[in-house]
Amino acid sequence: MTTTRPALRGFPGFVLVVRFLTELALLAGLAVAGARLGGSALLDVVGGVLWPLPAAAIWALVIAPKAPRRSPEPTRFILEFALFGAAAVALAASGLLVAGIVLAVAGVLTAIAVRVFAKDG
Repeated sequence: MTTTRPALRGFPGFVLVVRFLTELALLAGLAVAGARLGGSALLDVVGGVLWPLPAAAIWALVIAPKAPRRSPEPTRFILEFALFGAAAVALAASGLLVAGIVLAVAGVLTAIAVRVFAKDG
């Protein structure tokens, strides 16, 4: 039996695409911060690879629409807020203050928009 998924159309579809892009930016921001804060070439590589992993695991396990143990609201929103905040602080600590602020604002505003316009698709 095949299940059909709703098409990404209109403004709700746009919001979901932006959400996906902010998720990728979250992981990229953590990778960049981890790589910049390593202190040596080896630790830069290790940090760049390992820092995004906990965020990806949390997202996949309790935030994503198809998460096996999806958390209820407002827990999901608080987790998203915390992940984007942590990435913003990490970017700021690595010398990328503006990137951290942009990521945090974009992530939180997108999380709100998903709940308002896309009904957390």
